[in-house]
Amino acid sequence: MSTRRDFLKLSALSTATVTLSFEESLGNFMTQGPSLKTPTIVIRSSWNDNNIGDIGHTPGTLRLLERYVPEAQIILWHAQPRPVTEALIAKNFPKVKIIQGAFFNAENSENAALKAAFEQADLYIHNSGMSMNYGLFNYEWGGVMSNLAPFYYCIENNIPFGLYGHSFDKFAPPSLSLFRDVLNRAAFIYCRDGDSVKFLKENQFKTPVLEFGPDGCFGIDVRDEEKGLAYLKQVGLEAGKFLVVVIRTNTPHLNATGKGDLMNPAPSPEQQEQDRLRLDKVKDLITKWVQTTGQKVLIAPEALKETKYGKTMLYDQLEADIKPKVICRETFWSADEAMSVYARANCAFGMEPHSLIMALALGVPVVHARSLKHGRKGWMFRDIGLPEWLFEIDQASAADITGAVLNIYQDYPAAKAKVQKAMLFVKERQKASMAVVKKLATA
Repeated sequence: MSTRRDFLKLSALSTATVTLSFEESLGNFMTQGPSLKTPTIVIRSSWNDNNIGDIGHTPGTLRLLERYVPEAQIILWHAQPRPVTEALIAKNFPKVKIIQGAFFNAENSENAALKAAFEQADLYIHNSGMSMNYGLFNYEWGGVMSNLAPFYYCIENNIPFGLYGHSFDKFAPPSLSLFRDVLNRAAFIYCRDGDSVKFLKENQFKTPVLEFGPDGCFGIDVRDEEKGLAYLKQVGLEAGKFLVVVIRTNTPHLNATGKGDLMNPAPSPEQQEQDRLRLDKVKDLITKWVQTTGQKVLIAPEALKETKYGKTMLYDQLEADIKPKVICRETFWSADEAMSVYARANCAFGMEPHSLIMALALGVPVVHARSLKHGRKGWMFRDIGLPEWLFEIDQASAADITGAVLNIYQDYPAAKAKVQKAMLFVKERQKASMAVVKKLATA
């Protein structure tokens, strides 16, 4: 079946033959290539300004697009305003055009830029995350449909589309048939963990390119050195001489009302006890780190809410002789400032994955102790070659987790080499996946 782009090419060639001979037209076509048009890529990203991981996907994937498809015009679509992310993108990617709007009511003037973007799009990308699930976090059917609506538009208008660095965990009834029908018509699905690839294949997904492709955040390289270095000086942290600790608690958003959600609940007594047991393991890590290395610890927030709970539920519970060596950051930050701080860490421990991805991108060793309720995405650390640095927080012992971090400290050259090897694999997958993106955008 002819595509929209094929039609435009043939139309241009037909017009040329009115004034030129067939041979001259064909010669020009072969010399100049199929199209002189600048390809346009529309990418949907930036899920949250209150989580540096949800910020970090965007500059990471944009950097890959800039590197591997430099000729493309990139349009970044935010369904809702994201002022923190937008400021970071404007500073680091001045050529990227940012648009906002819901997909799209052509009669609503607020969505005119979004409508125009899709009308000129040569490729649409839904960036890294886990939004293509139903029943994992909630059963809000409207959210599923809003994510799929742009894909339907692309299908109807012969625009190739794909998902970059996604994870898949659950298709509760009746969503499986819908997801499978739509995503089978995607040009590519890059899953950020191998278990998601297996899950899709077991459910009879037949997308032409269905492979492992790293979370877009692995491409991040933005920094705010002025803020980062000023913060390190302010709190007395020396480069190469501190451990970063990132936690995730069963607690609500700071402005939450009602029951909350799976990741940010109004905690039950069972969830409160789960937090206590988990943070006891983190306290053991912090204590042993300080006692063994003499170095400091930075309790750093990946999510805004942990600026409060990191203080009250972790720092305040430490022994008096350990606290002087521990800094608890009680203000939130953007991904670029965090990157400038993480770049100076000795290593990082986290119950959240994306601060650890940032650290790896900077060459810093990491240990991840994940919660299973966060889904398959934690397997990405295994899949890039770091299985011994991946634990399940509720099953691993404090000794196992603390031992893994101290092993990094005690044989640091080997740990750094392991990071380098893992990131070489990541970069190879980035290059291969972006070759597919480039081919589709410029076809």
